[in-house]
Amino acid sequence: MAKITITLDQDIPHLGLSAGQTVVYDDAIRTADDGLGFYISQLAAVEPRIYETKYPNINFQELIPVNSSIPEWADSVPYISYDAVTLGKFIGANADDLPNVAMKAKKDNVPVGYAGNSFEYSLDELRKSQQLRMPIDITLATAARRGAEEHMQRVAYFGDADRNMYGLFNHPNVTVDATSTLDWKGSGVTGKKILDEINGWIGDVWNQSKGVHVPNTMVLAANRWTFLATTMATEYAPDKTLLEILQAQNMYTRMTGQPMTIVPRFQLDGAGTSGKDRVLIYEKNADNLVMYIPMFWRSTAPQPRNLKIKVPAEYKVSGTEFRYPMSAAYFDLAAMS
Repeated sequence: MAKITITLDQDIPHLGLSAGQTVVYDDAIRTADDGLGFYISQLAAVEPRIYETKYPNINFQELIPVNSSIPEWADSVPYISYDAVTLGKFIGANADDLPNVAMKAKKDNVPVGYAGNSFEYSLDELRKSQQLRMPIDITLATAARRGAEEHMQRVAYFGDADRNMYGLFNHPNVTVDATSTLDWKGSGVTGKKILDEINGWIGDVWNQSKGVHVPNTMVLAANRWTFLATTMATEYAPDKTLLEILQAQNMYTRMTGQPMTIVPRFQLDGAGTSGKDRVLIYEKNADNLVMYIPMFWRSTAPQPRNLKIKVPAEYKVSGTEFRYPMSAAYFDLAAMS
């Protein structure tokens, strides 16, 4: 059977083809589009690998309570906090000098940002993708949503300085302790010393709040979590890691009987003072901290523009607000040798 050879005069990036590339197909296939479809079908064993590309997890909602109950038109969320001071005392039956309550209040505003992105495709690309059973509209929509979620996560973790937003890992009202000098891999450093330091940090959060907040969540730089998860706790048990011992022996678990959440985040590698690895320890609940998302990513109606279709999308999001900063603390660690 005779063959037909064509040379592409333009890139087709979503199909992985470049201008100047030659495509060969049987002359029994009547059109170039059908021939191109046949050519791509021969790559079926390769194409799935392209669409299975893995990306870092979108996981900020595991660490931050999200409130989406506010109206979509809101540009900020105000809240009022107050502090009241008084103390009772012994009095006589006819006393009129009863201690009075002194109260002060302040109003804070959490800024909410309007954000968006878009995707577009030509009518010709849409026809080709339908022929090849490669839905370009759905693929691009998925990528646009993923891009919006990555932006949300970046704002959730580190805020946006231009919009006066703060993040979970760099909030200015949360205490920073950069005094640690313990090299976890240093000569003579034992697992007990490491666990003693970590449990000391948990106690610091509890103590700074005078026992009001019992931290239930610890987020470590990924390389520190890996070290704890793979280093055997030989001083405690030959078959357990430092992480297993820490999860069983910590203040929160001792006080409540519940497991403490101890998780890694790559975003904390080098995120501390002078590029140090950072650890966040805090009491996670919706009273202490919140992130507002009044509008999750949402695409609007497709808009024809000449021979293209453009689909805008929108969403609204705030940074992370610590209503009670004393419920958390950052600990910046000495480098590991």
